[in-house]
Amino acid sequence: MSLDIVHVDAETVFQVNQSSQPVVLYKCQLQGILCGLYVEGTTRAVSAHLRRHGITGPDSTSIICTWGGCSKTLKKGSMARHLLTHLGVKVRCSACGVVKCRHDLLRAHIKSSEPCQSAVADNVHGPEGRVLVPGGWAATHEV
Repeated sequence: MSLDIVHVDAETVFQVNQSSQPVVLYKCQLQGILCGLYVEGTTRAVSAHLRRHGITGPDSTSIICTWGGCSKTLKKGSMARHLLTHLGVKVRCSACGVVKCRHDLLRAHIKSSEPCQSAVADNVHGPEGRVLVPGGWAATHEV
């Protein structure tokens, strides 16, 4: 197994070590403002990373996605959720195995499907994800 060196902000390393749970990270691919950091594949972490890039302001502001050459125009409030599609992050119903690209779509599925009403969302990691494990020396490997 080959190990990769990934650049992660100190806050992410601290949170992983505090929780003692591994996280899946993805390399930032915002064009024009390359930072070289890896970001956790969650809406919350991606939103925080966008703020570090200076992408701030009202959620209703129009913005152009520059992730990996994308040029889609969307509202700033939708940007983090949109970036998760670039990362390939999805969610799976624990009861029936149906996969959705967003948590809100899976919640609607669970609510409307009788056999799935006690289901939970299982994360499906994207193909470029790297696992960051807690510990003094963090190691990563492909998901």
